[in-house]
Amino acid sequence: MIDMLVELAGSALLFLGLTLATIGLYALLRKPDIFHQLHAAGLVTNAALLLVLLASFATGSAEIVTSAVLVAGFVLVTAPLSGHAVARAAWRRDHRPPDEATDGEPDPDR
Repeated sequence: MIDMLVELAGSALLFLGLTLATIGLYALLRKPDIFHQLHAAGLVTNAALLLVLLASFATGSAEIVTSAVLVAGFVLVTAPLSGHAVARAAWRRDHRPPDEATDGEPDPDR
């Protein structure tokens, strides 16, 4: 009986995680600029992925659970850092100082 409840909870977490990933990926395609796309990507990389990894606890396998914990730790550390790096690069690309060689004219290659 308890095994069936654990499997049901794992299935529900997996379904919820995949639903959030689908919504986030759809939003990623619909958003107009990189800053709004980063918001949608955060939904996929944080909430959806962590729910899918949490669903792996229902397998009961020590190897799978250990791998899921390690991947979750890696994602929790690297996702905010990579999102910040992408946002900062996009902001710097759009806010470059005018080139002095062109007398303040914007760069035509942009």
